Amino acid sequence: MKYKSLSDNSLVDLLKDSDGLAFKEIYTRYWMGIYKAAYVKVYHKELAEELTQNLFADLWRRRESIAVNALDCYLFGSLKYSIINHYKSQLVKEKYQDHVNGQQSPITSSTEDLVLVNDLSKALNQGIALLPKKTGEVFKLSRIDNRSTKEISQQLNISEKAVEYHITQSLKSMRFHLKEYLFLLLTFVFFHKI
Repeated sequence: MKYKSLSDNSLVDLLKDSDGLAFKEIYTRYWMGIYKAAYVKVYHKELAEELTQNLFADLWRRRESIAVNALDCYLFGSLKYSIINHYKSQLVKEKYQDHVNGQQSPITSSTEDLVLVNDLSKALNQGIALLPKKTGEVFKLSRIDNRSTKEISQQLNISEKAVEYHITQSLKSMRFHLKEYLFLLLTFVFFHKI
C-alpha cells in the first residue's frame, strides 16, 4: 500500500487500527508545519520541538479513541491547546517560585490567572460561534491555525480577496465581542505589575 497517496481520512482510519506506517506518514506529512506553527507562537526552537513531539506522541497514545473530521484542523487545534497548557503550567511554576521567594501567594494569583485565561478562551469561542460559518472558518484558520491567506484560499476553495474580506469582518466582530475582556485583561496585567 502506498501511504503517501492516501487521503488524511484514510490515514486516520488506518491509525485507529494501530497501523504504524499510517502514523509515520501522518508524522512526515505534518511534522514541519506543526513545528513551524509552534515556533511562531513560542519563539524557542527546543520548546517548539518538544511541543511538536508531544503532540504526535499523544496522537499515537489516543489513536483508537480520537474523533477527527479534518486531520490538519485536529492537529493544529491540539497544538493550540498544548501551547496554552504549557503557559498555564509555566505560570503556576513561576507563581510558586515567587511564593517560595516570599514575593506573593501562588494560589490566589495563579487561580486568578487561570480564571482569566479560561474566561478569555470561552469568550473567544463564543465570539467565533457568533460569526457567519465561512467567516468563522476563515478566522480559525488564520488566527488560530496560523494559516496564510493563500493556504486558506486553497483549502476553502475561495479567492484570496474573499479570505481577506472574511478576516477583516471577523476581526471587527471579535474586537467588539472581546472589548470588555481585553479591558479586564489589561487591568489585571497592570495591577499585577505594581
